[in-house]
Amino acid sequence: MGLALTVARRSLLSRPGRTLFSLAGIALGIATVVGVFTLDHNTVAGLKLRYVAEWSADLEVSAHAEVQDPRTQLDQVPGVAAATAFFQQEAVLRRADAVPAEPGATRGGRGPARGAASESGEMRAPVLAVEASTLGRLDAYELLEGRDIDPKASGLELLVGSRVAEELNLTVGDSVSFSRPARSARRACIDGVMQEVDGGVRDLPVQHSATIVGVLARRKLGDRAQGGIVLADYSKALEVYRGARVDERFWVSRNPSVDLERLQADLSRSFAYDIGRSVIVGEASDERAFRNGVRMAGLLALVLGLYIIFHTLSTSLVERIREVGTLHALGTTRGQIARIFLLEAVVLAGVGGLLGLFGGIAMAKLLLSQGISTLGSGKNIPFVEVPWETAGTLALLGVVVALLGSIYPLLRARNASTVEALRGEQALTSARGARGFHLFTAILLAGLLPGLYFVVSPVVGEATGALIGSMLVAVGFLGLLVAIPLIVPSVLAGLCHMLAKPLSALWPFSGAMASRTMLESPRRIAVATAALALVASAYVGLQGMTASLRGEVEVWADEAVEDKLFVLDLPPVSYQALRTRLHEVPGVLGVEAGGARVYSPFLILGIEVDELMAHGPLAEKPELRAALRRGDGMVLSERLARNLGYEVGDAVQVRIGSGKVVPFQVVAISDAYGFFPHPDERMYGVVSAHHLEHYFCIDTDRTDRLAIKMAPGSDWDPVADLLHDTVGGETAIRFRTGEELGRFAVADIADDFVLFDIILGLTALLAGLGLLNGQLLAALERSKELGVLRALGTSRTQVAGMVLIEAAVVGVVGGVLGLALGSALGPVVVRSLEALSGLDLPLRVVGPWLQIALCGTIALTLLSALYPIHRMNRMDPVRAVRTG
Repeated sequence: MGLALTVARRSLLSRPGRTLFSLAGIALGIATVVGVFTLDHNTVAGLKLRYVAEWSADLEVSAHAEVQDPRTQLDQVPGVAAATAFFQQEAVLRRADAVPAEPGATRGGRGPARGAASESGEMRAPVLAVEASTLGRLDAYELLEGRDIDPKASGLELLVGSRVAEELNLTVGDSVSFSRPARSARRACIDGVMQEVDGGVRDLPVQHSATIVGVLARRKLGDRAQGGIVLADYSKALEVYRGARVDERFWVSRNPSVDLERLQADLSRSFAYDIGRSVIVGEASDERAFRNGVRMAGLLALVLGLYIIFHTLSTSLVERIREVGTLHALGTTRGQIARIFLLEAVVLAGVGGLLGLFGGIAMAKLLLSQGISTLGSGKNIPFVEVPWETAGTLALLGVVVALLGSIYPLLRARNASTVEALRGEQALTSARGARGFHLFTAILLAGLLPGLYFVVSPVVGEATGALIGSMLVAVGFLGLLVAIPLIVPSVLAGLCHMLAKPLSALWPFSGAMASRTMLESPRRIAVATAALALVASAYVGLQGMTASLRGEVEVWADEAVEDKLFVLDLPPVSYQALRTRLHEVPGVLGVEAGGARVYSPFLILGIEVDELMAHGPLAEKPELRAALRRGDGMVLSERLARNLGYEVGDAVQVRIGSGKVVPFQVVAISDAYGFFPHPDERMYGVVSAHHLEHYFCIDTDRTDRLAIKMAPGSDWDPVADLLHDTVGGETAIRFRTGEELGRFAVADIADDFVLFDIILGLTALLAGLGLLNGQLLAALERSKELGVLRALGTSRTQVAGMVLIEAAVVGVVGGVLGLALGSALGPVVVRSLEALSGLDLPLRVVGPWLQIALCGTIALTLLSALYPIHRMNRMDPVRAVRTG
C-alpha cells in the first residue's frame, strides 16, 4: 500500500490544476443536487410547522343527505387510505366515588364549567366519539399510559386527556360516571337566521358507567383543550347521545399515491370536505409541478457534473498509458497499479463528495435566508433540518459514479502492452475500446437521471403518466446528446474542423493547429459539445416554460382583472348604498363585493347577480343569470374547474352553516367574476349573495373590498373621488388597477424562477469546469508537442489563438446543437407541465433568448480556455521536450 499511496499522492500534488478542478467538478455537481433536495425538504417542513400546533386529519368529510351508505362509498374512493367516523359533543365526567352535584347547582343547571372540575369531582369536557377500530390507522394520538379502546368491549371505555386525569385524579382502571350535559337549545343557521334547532327542551341525561383504559399524551389529539379531551368509541357514544343532534363526519387519511386534486374531484361528487392546511403545503398541482421541475434541474446538474468528471478521470487514466508502461517495466504488478489509480480516484471522489454534501447544505441555508424556496421567492421559511438520508444517498451516489470513471478503463489497462506503452502507442484508446467505454458511459448516464428521480423523489398518482412520458423524452434527448456524439465522435470533430477552416485564413498557424487538434481528439471535442448542448437545451427549455407561464397569466389577466379597479381596506360601509352611488359614475359596469366569503370546501364568494350582468358569460347568456339566482347555481374559476375536474352541470357538495350538505350546480366556468387580491386565490366559486346569507347567515351588506368593472377607456378618478367622499378623505383606502395586478403576476413568475436561474448558472459552471479540465488535460498530455512548437519559435499569442479558436468552435457547435434540441424539447416540457399543474398553458416563442444562449455558450468556452492557456504559456520548452 506504501507504493500506491506514494505514487497517488505525487500524482495529485504534481498536477494541482487537474486535481483542484476535478474536485470542484465533483463537489459542485453533488452540492447542487444536495442543496436542491435539502431546500425542498425544508420548504415543505418549514411551511408545515405553521399548521402543526394541533393534530388534524388530512381531510374532514361530510356526506350528502342522499348518500345511503357513506362509509362504504368513502372506502371505495381512490386515494382514501383510511377513514374513521366521528362526532364531537360534550360530556360530564364524575368519579365513581364522587358526590353527585345537585341539578342546577352550577351554571344554571348545566353542570360544571367546561374543562373545570367541581368540588364534587365532576368535570365537563369535550368528547370525540370515534371508530376505535380504525382510528389507530390515522396516527391521531399517543398514550401516556394504558391501552387503546377495545371496540369489542361490552362496556363503555374512555381515553382521557392528561388534564382530565389530573383534575379528577383518575388512573387507568378507574370507573367514572359519563353522561351528556343537560340538553339545551342548539343554534344553527337556518334560512338565513340563527335558530334553536333542538327546541330548547331540557332533560335529565342518563348516567353511564365507563372505564378509563388510557391517558393521552399532550400531543396530537391529546393536546386539544389543553389536555382536557375525552375519546370514546363511536357506536357506544351514540347510545349516550341518543336523541341529541349528532353530525356524522369522517376523518380521512390520504393515500399519497393519488394526487390531491384527483381525490378532491372524486370526493366532491357525494361529499363536502375540508382539507388540513398542513396537507396542501407543496401538494397543489402547480406547486408540485414547480417542485418537480426544480428537483429535475438539480438532478440534471448532478448528472452533468458526474458525466464530465467520469470522462475526465477515465481519460486521464487512459492517456497516462506511458506511466502505466513504465511502472510495469520497473516490476510493479498490475494489482499495485490498479491500487494506485483507484486510490487516486477514491481521494478525489471522497473529498469531492464531502465538500459537495456540506456545500449543498450550506447552499440550502443561504437560499432560505434570502427567501428563495422550491415554492417560489419571497417566503420567510426557517431552516428546519437536514434530510441526511436523502442528502447522504445523493452524495454517495455521486462518489460511486465518479469512481466508476476510473474502474472501467482500469480494467482495460490490465491488458496493456508494456512495450507499446513505453513507445507511446496508446493501446487503450483504440477505436473499439473507446466506443465500448463511451457506450458504457451513455447507458449509465441515460439510466441514471430517471433512476435517480424516481428513487430519491418518487412521484406517483395521476401525474405519473405525464411525468414518465416526460422522463422518457428527456432520456431520449440525453441519449442524443451523450450516446451519439461519443459513439460517433468523428462527426462532431469533422464539423468543428470545417468551422475552423475559415479561421485559418485569418490566423494561419493557430487555425491550422486548432483544426488538426480537433481531428486528433474527437472524443474530447464530443464530450465538450455534448456538455454545452445539455446546458443550452436546458436553458432554452426553461425559457420556453417561463414564457408559457407568462402567457397563461396574461390570458387569465385579460379575463379576470382587465378594466377593473380593486378597492381594498374599506371601513365598514353599506354595500347596497355604495353600489347605488357608484353606478351613477359614467363607465361603471359592475360593483362586486368581496367581503362575503366562506371556505366550504374551497373559497366561495357571495356576489349580487345583478352586478355580473354587464360582462362575461352572464352578459352573453341570460339563462345563466336565472340559474345563478336559484339556490343551487355556482360559477367556478377556470383553475378550480380544471384542477378538480368540474364541468358545467356538475354538482358541487357544500357543507352549509346548519351542518347539512347541499349540492350546488355548476352553471358556468369563468374567471370574469370574483377574483380579489390579498389573498391571491384563483381557485374559487361564486354564488348569489342571497344564498350565502341564507345558508351561512353571513352579512352581505358590509364589505371591506370592492372590484369595480369599468368600460374600456373609462377614467378611474371619479370613482376614487366618490369613494373618498363617501367613507371620508382621511381613510387609508388602497386602490389597485387590473393592469397593475397583471404586471405583478407576470413579475412574480420571474421572481419565482430565480431558483431555476441559479441552478442553471451552477450547471453552466459545471460545464465550464468540464471544458477547462479537458483543455488542461490536453495541455498536460501534449506538453512535449507544445515544447517542440515553442522551441521552434511559436509565440504565446499563437498558442493562445490555437486554444481560443478551438474553444470558440466548440462553443458554436455545442450551442447550436443545444438550441435545436432545446427548441424541440420546449413544447414537450410545456405540455408535461400543463398535465402536472392543471394549467392551460399556451405555447410561446422563446425569441431573443436563443441568441443569448448561443452567445453564452461561446463566452463560457472562451472563459474556460483562459487557465489552460496560462498553463501552456508557462511551460518550459526544454523540460517539455526532454521529459514530455
